Amino acid sequence: MHVHITERALERIESLKGEREGQMHLFYETEGCGCGNSGIFEIRYVTETTPEDVEIESNLGPILIKNWTKVFLDEQMKIDFLEDRRTLVLKSDGQVFNSNLLVTDGTGCQLNVPSR
Repeated sequence: MHVHITERALERIESLKGEREGQMHLFYETEGCGCGNSGIFEIRYVTETTPEDVEIESNLGPILIKNWTKVFLDEQMKIDFLEDRRTLVLKSDGQVFNSNLLVTDGTGCQLNVPSR
């Protein structure tokens, strides 16, 4: 399994992450979705791992995912930034997994670009 993160997406992710510590986790958020088969992926920066966490490859190095979420993903995926919508998108050649991929901290709180 491999994720390619485009340069535009990386710039956006880094601006949202800021100085926060942690490893990128392609986290499957099921809170409020009803069951484990109903959820949405987000980028979460975690400082601790769990026994469920496994690494997948990316062009930037390893990314964490929960082992059980592999079934929801394709072998080759891409994270890109859509300038016109100002959103990150997680997709493959066959489908879009999330057209508004949020970047969150370890607790799931959405990160925003700091105001200047």
